[in-house]
Amino acid sequence: MTLRDAIDKSYWSLLASAHLPGEQYTEPVGDPGYFGPGSAIWYVHGDVSGVLGGVSGLLLGTLNEPVTHGTNRHSDYLQDPIRRLGFTASFVMGVTYGSTPVADKLCATVRAMHKRVQGTMPDGRPYSATRSEDIIWTGVTQAYSALRAHVRYHPRPLRGKDLDRYLADYAVINERLGADPARIPRTREEVREYFAMMRPRLTVSEETLEAVRFLRGAYGNDPAARVGSQIISRVATDLLPPWAKRLLGLHPRTPVGPLAARAAGIAITRVLRSGVRWRPIEEAHARVGAPYTPPTAL
Repeated sequence: MTLRDAIDKSYWSLLASAHLPGEQYTEPVGDPGYFGPGSAIWYVHGDVSGVLGGVSGLLLGTLNEPVTHGTNRHSDYLQDPIRRLGFTASFVMGVTYGSTPVADKLCATVRAMHKRVQGTMPDGRPYSATRSEDIIWTGVTQAYSALRAHVRYHPRPLRGKDLDRYLADYAVINERLGADPARIPRTREEVREYFAMMRPRLTVSEETLEAVRFLRGAYGNDPAARVGSQIISRVATDLLPPWAKRLLGLHPRTPVGPLAARAAGIAITRVLRSGVRWRPIEEAHARVGAPYTPPTAL
């Protein structure tokens, strides 16, 4: 096995360990799906920097305590994190690059799963994965974090209003999951306003800190994956906005930490780009007859 093959195998052993039913990228031929090859979301999600943003988004998302509590109560991610990561990646990739019927089916599957995630916290606060507010929080933290990773680590990142195009694309996913379209942030300015509104409501409990400790740990089925996941978690932590780091007690005490994390981020994205083959994205481009240029060739 070549080094490139080993990198590709380790990467997909994490991201493709489990799939939602119906995920595929080849049919029907000609159907561009929700977005298509000219969209900002196809461009942003087509690079390994998106994985850094995904983990950072999970860390940021823990600050909404009802969402974290609901996830802990109705998910086995602490027992089988690789399987949970696989389902999450399956949904994001499938809705981004799948055809319209595929994306519709994946959204329907997740909506059905969300109906089971509801209850009351020990302090009396209700939680429900079907609430528009919670869907928006989860979607915005993911989209915001993906953009931060994209701008910092993509070899040729989008700029200016193209970044807003990405947020508008991601808003479509939130809508399909049941969020109120009128309340979803769709630009960088709207996201800033949204976080300013949400920050007084965010709390840090022992449950939150436990989730953060878990997300910042090492996981994977082989040594390379475990080392890689540990590096990714540190880089993802550095991507958090300063206010979130302070709330979680992760604010660096010296400039050395962020510099080391960013050097690691540059290194790991370069290594992954050299080895990872994006078969689903290649298949999606072939489905619509569009040329595909991997990030390594940019």
